[in-house]
Amino acid sequence: MGILFGQAGPVERRNVFPEPPIPPFLGADVGGHVSVKTNPDSSLQVPAVWSCVNLLANTVSTLPLELYSLAGGDEVPTKQRPPKLLTSPSPRVTQSEWIHQLMVSLLLRGNAYGRVITRGYTGFPSQILMLNPDAVKVEIDRDTGATVYSLRQGATWQRIPTEQVFHVRGMTLPGAVVGLSPIAHAAAVIGLDLHSRRFAEDFFNGGGIPKAVLSGQQQLNPEQARTLKDRLMAAFRDREPLVLGAGVTYTPIQVKPEESQFLLTQQADVSQIARYFNIPAEMIGGATSGSNITYANLGERNIHFLQFCLNFWLKRIEDAFFPIFPQPQYVKFRVEEMLRVDPHTRAQVDLLKLAGKIVTPTEVRQEYGKPPMTHDQKIEADMVPLGVGPLGRPTAMPGLKLLPGPPAPVPANDQQGDPNAAA
Repeated sequence: MGILFGQAGPVERRNVFPEPPIPPFLGADVGGHVSVKTNPDSSLQVPAVWSCVNLLANTVSTLPLELYSLAGGDEVPTKQRPPKLLTSPSPRVTQSEWIHQLMVSLLLRGNAYGRVITRGYTGFPSQILMLNPDAVKVEIDRDTGATVYSLRQGATWQRIPTEQVFHVRGMTLPGAVVGLSPIAHAAAVIGLDLHSRRFAEDFFNGGGIPKAVLSGQQQLNPEQARTLKDRLMAAFRDREPLVLGAGVTYTPIQVKPEESQFLLTQQADVSQIARYFNIPAEMIGGATSGSNITYANLGERNIHFLQFCLNFWLKRIEDAFFPIFPQPQYVKFRVEEMLRVDPHTRAQVDLLKLAGKIVTPTEVRQEYGKPPMTHDQKIEADMVPLGVGPLGRPTAMPGLKLLPGPPAPVPANDQQGDPNAAA
C-alpha cells in the first residue's frame, strides 16, 4: 500500500484479479443470478448505491486531515505549516475534493490510483493526480515479482514508473495486488434492482398488464373488436369524450402496488446493498424491521458508524499516506467532529476535563474556535461566582463572601419552651 517499488524490465502479462472473479474492465459482464453490465453510471442509478457512496465519500472528505509527529513517543500535532500535499494535493482540486475522488474510486472499484506529478525539496511527493481506476491496469512481472502499472492513453497502454504510483486498496484477498470491487460482487443485487425498476416503469406505463377490458353483450368478430379498440385508443390520444355503444362496458384494471411486489423488492434491495457497503440500512432510508439496535442520542449512532464502518476506510488512507511523508511525520483524520454530543453533555465533559487538569481553558476555547482570553476577559470571568469542583460541578469561588440570608424561622413550640425567651 502507498508507494510500491519495483524493478523495470520485460514483463509477462497475466491476470492478477482474485476469485471470485472481478470483471477485467468496467462494463464487462459479471456472473450472477442476473447478468448486468455494472458500470458506475448504471450502478449509481440505483438510489441505494448512490446513497451509500455519497454518505461514505462525503463523510470522509469532510473530516480534517492533519499532520502529526512522534516526539519522544508522544503523538502531537505539528506546529509547522501544512505541506502542499494536504492543502493542494492536485492542480485545481481542493483537499476535500481529492479525498472525495479517492473514496468514490475505492467504493465503486475497490482501488484508487494516483500519479505523483511533483515532489518537494525533500524528494517526497507534493502533488498527486488521481487517475480514473478504469484506465489503470495492474500486472505482475513473473521474473522479478514486481507490480507493474499501465495507464491507458487512447487505444494504447503506457507503463507508469512504479515510484510514481499511489495505490490505495479496499478489501483485499491474501496474495492479491488489487482490491475487491463492491459493485462487481453486488452485481446480482444491483442488477435485480435495475430490472425491477424497469419493470415498474413498464408496469405503471401499461406495459406490464393491460390497462382496461372492453366487454359487450353481443358476440364480436376479430375485425369488430379491433375497430372498437382503435376508436377507444384514438379517443384517449385526442383527449375526447369516450362514447361506447349499447351493451359495451369499459372496465379499468387496477392493481395494488403491494400486489406487484415492487415495494417489497425495493426494500429488500436497499438492505442488501447497504450490507455490501457495511452501512446501517436506516442511514440510507432502508427498512429496519426486526432490528434491536437503538441509539440514545446522535453521538452514540455516530460512534457506532465510526467504529464499524468508517474506521476501515480511514485507516486504509492513513496507511497509504504513511510512506510518502518524512518520518516521524504522518497524517491522521480528526474524528472528534463526529463524536460531538449535545451542548449540555459537551459542557459537562469540558468541566470534567478542566477539573481533572486534562486540558487548559485555552485549549477548551480553541475547540470552540475562540482565541485565548485577553486580560480584560480574565478579569470579567473572575467576577463570575462559580468555580469547578473535583467532579466538574460548579462551586463557590475561593475567597467569595456570600451575603447572609434571612434568619431561619423558629418553631412556635421551641419559643414557648425557651426560658430565656422574651415575655
